[in-house]
Amino acid sequence: MKQSPRNPHFMKQFLSISTSILLLAASHTSAFAQGYHLGLTVSPNVSFADARELSHVSNGGLTHFGYGFIFDAMFTDTYAIGTGVNVFYNGGRVAYFEGAPTAEGTVVNRVELDLKQQYVEIPLTFKMRTKEIGYSTYFGQFGIGLGLNVRSEGTRSATPIAVSDSLGWAFVNTEASDPALVSLVDQTLLFRPSMIIGLGVERRFTGTTALAVALRYNMGLRNQYQAFPVYQTRTGDEVIFEFDEASGQELPTAGEMRGKTGQIELCVGVMF
Repeated sequence: MKQSPRNPHFMKQFLSISTSILLLAASHTSAFAQGYHLGLTVSPNVSFADARELSHVSNGGLTHFGYGFIFDAMFTDTYAIGTGVNVFYNGGRVAYFEGAPTAEGTVVNRVELDLKQQYVEIPLTFKMRTKEIGYSTYFGQFGIGLGLNVRSEGTRSATPIAVSDSLGWAFVNTEASDPALVSLVDQTLLFRPSMIIGLGVERRFTGTTALAVALRYNMGLRNQYQAFPVYQTRTGDEVIFEFDEASGQELPTAGEMRGKTGQIELCVGVMF
C-alpha cells in the first residue's frame, strides 16, 4: 500500500514558505497594529462529510483532534486580524459504490469508508471583541483558511451486492470484507480552502494571560477529491442504473467522488 503521508520535502518547503508569509504579514501590520496577542490551543472536533453529485452519502461523524498557534494583530481593543497555524485531522464516515472487474464481467461493491485526513492550515479571520466585562472578553470571528493535505487515509470495508456476466446482472448476498487501512493520497486534492466561523470567550488571569474557549465551524469550500471513480447513488443502499443502448442492458451510472469535509471544533487554549 502506498504510504499515506505526502512528500516530506514538499511539506518542509510549504512550512518554510508559510512561516515567511506570516512573518511578512506581521511586519506589514506592525505599523498599524496596537499590539499582538499570541496563544496556543488544542481543538478536539466532530467532523463529517458533505456529499455532492450523487457520488456518496454521509453515514455519520467522527471525532478527531487538532492543535494550533494563534497570532492576533490588535488594531483596537475590540478589533483584530487573526492568523496563525492550525494542524488538525478531519473526515467522516461515508458509503459509496464501486465497480471491480472480474473474469466474467464486473462486481459492484458497497463500500463503507472512515476518512482520516490531516491538514496544516493558515487561517485569516476578522475577530471582533467586546470590552472586558469583569475579567472576561467575548469575541466572534469570521474568515477563510487555506489547508495543505499532509496525510489522507481511511478504514475501508466492501460488500459485493451484484455481479455481471454476458447474460446480465445478478444480485448476491455476501458478507462484508474485514476493515482494512487504505491510502487515499492519490484521491485527495492537495489544497483545501475553507470558511471559518467562531464564537468564544477569554477569561483573563493576570496581565495579558487568559484562558480562551471557543466553538469554531470550519467547512471546506470546494470538492476535495480527484481520480476517484464511483457509481452514483441517492441513498447509499442502491445503485442508480441507466439503459445502455450499445449493450442493450441496464448499467450502473458511472461518476466521480465529489464532496468536502467540515468540522465543529472545541478550541481550548492559553493566550499570552
